[in-house]
Amino acid sequence: MIKIYPKIIAKDRMDLENLLFQEGIRFEENVETTFGKYENDKLIATASIYKNIIKCVAIDPAYKGGSVFNEMMTVILAEINQNNYDNAFVYTKTIYEKSFASIGFKEIERLGNELIFMEKARDGFTSYLEKLKETKVDGESIGAVVLNANPFTLGHQFLVDYGAKHCTYLHVFVVSEDASYFSAKDRSKMVELGVENYDNVIVHPTESYLVSAATFPSYFIDENKSVTKIHASLDARIFKNHIGKVLEIDQRFVGTEPTDEATRIYNETMREIFESEPNKLDLVEIPRKELYGKVISASRVRTLIDQGKMEEIKDLVPQTTYEYIKNNNL
Repeated sequence: MIKIYPKIIAKDRMDLENLLFQEGIRFEENVETTFGKYENDKLIATASIYKNIIKCVAIDPAYKGGSVFNEMMTVILAEINQNNYDNAFVYTKTIYEKSFASIGFKEIERLGNELIFMEKARDGFTSYLEKLKETKVDGESIGAVVLNANPFTLGHQFLVDYGAKHCTYLHVFVVSEDASYFSAKDRSKMVELGVENYDNVIVHPTESYLVSAATFPSYFIDENKSVTKIHASLDARIFKNHIGKVLEIDQRFVGTEPTDEATRIYNETMREIFESEPNKLDLVEIPRKELYGKVISASRVRTLIDQGKMEEIKDLVPQTTYEYIKNNNL
C-alpha cells in the first residue's frame, strides 16, 4: 500500500478514476491523502482521507473478500492516528457495513439502503450524547438552534432571541467543523458572548456529529439524486433520533431562505423527517432579520472584513462580535 498523488500525477489520476468508476464512485477533490495498492502495475484498491474521514474506498472485484480491505484500512487508520485524531469516520454504502464493522466501526445513523455513517473511536458518539445528557433541563418546551456563525451576526442573535422567548430553554449548537472563515473556537466564543445575557440558553459544540457540507460525501451518490436532500436527511435523523431525543427537544428554530435553493431544500427535508413519528419535533421557520431591505448574512460581514471596512460591520453584528473580531485581529 503506497501513497498516490491523483491531483499531481496524471497516471495516478487515471488509474484512480478507472477503479472508482467501475465501483460507481466519483473522485472527491477535497481529499488530502490517497493510498493505493498495485498488482502487476494495476491499481486494485484505493482509499482516501479528508482529516479523519475515510472517503473514496474502492477494491477491484477480483480482490474483494480477501485481506486487501484489512491491509488498506490498517494503513489508513495508522495515518489518521499519526495526524493526531482520536476517532475515524466513514460514509459508505450499506453493503460495506459488515466490512467496516469487522474492524471496529459502529453505526451512528443510516438512510435506508443508500448510506451509512459510521465511527471508530474510543470515546465517540455515545460519549458525546452522555455529555449532552448532563446539560438536560426540564421545561414545558425545549428548543434548539444550530449555527455555523461565521461570524455570529444580528441575524443569528435574532433567531436565538426568538427561540429563547418561545421555549423554556434553548440549546444552541455551534458547528465544530473547522472549514470556515473563522475557526470553530472563535465562532463558538462569539456565540457565547452574544447570548450571555440569556438565562435560558445553553451553548454546545456539535463535534463531528452534525455534518457540514465540507465533510459530507457526494462521491457515491447517484448524480440524479439531490446531494443536499440526502445530506439534510442524514443531519436531521442524527439530530432527531439521538441529540434531540437525549435533550427532549421538541422545537428547532431556523430562518427562512427565500432565495437560496439549497437551504430551502434543507429546511423542507428537515421538516419532513422531524414531523414524522417517532421522536416527533417541530421545525419552526421565522423570517430572517433584514437591514435596509437586505437580509443580514454572515457572508456580507466577511466581504466587508476582507475589504477592510470594519466600521461597516457594526450594523450587521452584535457589539460583542465586533469587539471580539477587532480585539483578536481576525
